[in-house]
Amino acid sequence: MLARILLSLFFFAFIVKVQAQPPVNDEVKTASLLKNVAVYCSGDASFTSANATASGYKKGSFWSSEGKDVWFSFTAIGTDLTATVTGQAAGNSNTLLTPLIAFYTYKDNILTEQIGSMTTEGNLTTAYKGGLMIGEIYYIRISAENDATGSFKLCVNSYNPPNKPGQDFSSASPLCNKDGFTELKVTGAGMNNSEANGTCLSIESNSAWYTWIAANNGTLGFTITPTAVTDDIDWVLFDLGPATAPATPSSTNAIRCAAGSGVDCSPKYYITGANSTSVDLTEQGGCSPNQDGFVKAIDMIEGHQYALLIDNFSNKNNGFTLAFDGNGEFLGPKSAIEIKTEDACLNTQKFIFTANASNYSSLKWSFGEGASITTASTTGPFEITYSTPGPKTVVLEAFSLRGCRTVNSYSFYVTLKPNKPIISANRTNFCLGSTMELSIPEVQDASYKWTGPVGFTDTTAAISVPITDFAQVGDYTVTVRVGDCYSEVATINIPTIVRNPVANFQTDPTVPGKFAAPVPITFLNHSRNADYFEWNFGDDETSTDYQPTHVYQKKETIW
Repeated sequence: MLARILLSLFFFAFIVKVQAQPPVNDEVKTASLLKNVAVYCSGDASFTSANATASGYKKGSFWSSEGKDVWFSFTAIGTDLTATVTGQAAGNSNTLLTPLIAFYTYKDNILTEQIGSMTTEGNLTTAYKGGLMIGEIYYIRISAENDATGSFKLCVNSYNPPNKPGQDFSSASPLCNKDGFTELKVTGAGMNNSEANGTCLSIESNSAWYTWIAANNGTLGFTITPTAVTDDIDWVLFDLGPATAPATPSSTNAIRCAAGSGVDCSPKYYITGANSTSVDLTEQGGCSPNQDGFVKAIDMIEGHQYALLIDNFSNKNNGFTLAFDGNGEFLGPKSAIEIKTEDACLNTQKFIFTANASNYSSLKWSFGEGASITTASTTGPFEITYSTPGPKTVVLEAFSLRGCRTVNSYSFYVTLKPNKPIISANRTNFCLGSTMELSIPEVQDASYKWTGPVGFTDTTAAISVPITDFAQVGDYTVTVRVGDCYSEVATINIPTIVRNPVANFQTDPTVPGKFAAPVPITFLNHSRNADYFEWNFGDDETSTDYQPTHVYQKKETIW
């Protein structure tokens, strides 16, 4: 007898309580990568620690408690680093209260704090660390007191600092390139607090002086961003004439000046500088109409010396970040690293470094961990081999007689050619609707490139491909890359994709019906896409024929 099966569907009503998910960068292993750390600033409320959890690591050195933290990572492009977290304050949309910052390295699952300094004013926290290794990966941990969480603005600057500026023109810091940098503290007005007398800025409060010589005729703009958004930053720029016989700063050679009290104005502003869109040359103190903190960029004259006085009028010791733009350049030592590789990715590989340098008085090389030569002081060339694999960073510093320094770095990876990978598959053939899973062994610090039919690509060691198209048959290839070394291409062929079988039949005579036993029933096979068949006739008898005839021996009703 063919059994008639009653399928009963049961529906269950239930309520699922959804738990808020922590941010993706809740752990150091999933830190959010900051790609640009040269004078980088996010917008207000661009990041959040809402729903973050405690990592379980020891609290930062300057923290009262661990709190609930989030993580960011970056590659150092300079020896010094500042990070500023702006929390809740009037005029912004941030919500985080009393933020905390700490810096770390994370290697071989070992987290090591890089102790620097941290200061907090209101809900704005600035942290600093010097002595970073250019090219190394570092981590920024952000938390808050009292387990607070919320949204925040993050500013990061990885830079090579100029000499510490003095508070008088006579002790100004010489700048030899337009790299941005951060000044952490500006304290006092020096021996003479009236050097800007007669300009829009008269008495200095907490000042910093910088000078440079124009290397060409070109435009120059700049942006001054205070580390504390409540600080009123004023400044004046002087053209001192030809560097062969420069004048001293005075109201007669002041060419730009901005002293507006933007932090007290409406609309409020705190960033100041010179740009290509402004037309005014001076902005006076107070809140004059149409002042926004910016004046017109300058056209530098080749060979002229310029002096920039930046003053924190708020009588606070907070610093600022200074960033330049335009096509005008500063006169200073120029250097670039030239590299050649011989026998790349082989046991005999070596690297040849040469300095392309000019206008310098001395050079200093550092060739990185495991180098056959650790340091040098000439242009080279230097033939270097490495005793250890892994990431390397070569640093070239150029110094001038004026006390200027430029820093160049080149990061690369020392490794051998990876072995040709072996591809494993979850099965040898696939049906429409199934999933193809291919994988290769993971290689440390490697990247992967898969290609396949229908434009398929992927970049992980293991891939999962839903089979939805007969055109997905063919060769799937993968290459392993470590540094600049590539493995041979590995290939697996998927020869065919099978349609899913559809079981379907009729009977002769037609059932259900009443018949006298014994009765033969022929099963007319209308199935599709099948290779073989298994019949179960409902009376413990089976068959594998394509279209069987079965004799029912008992007197029963056939359904």
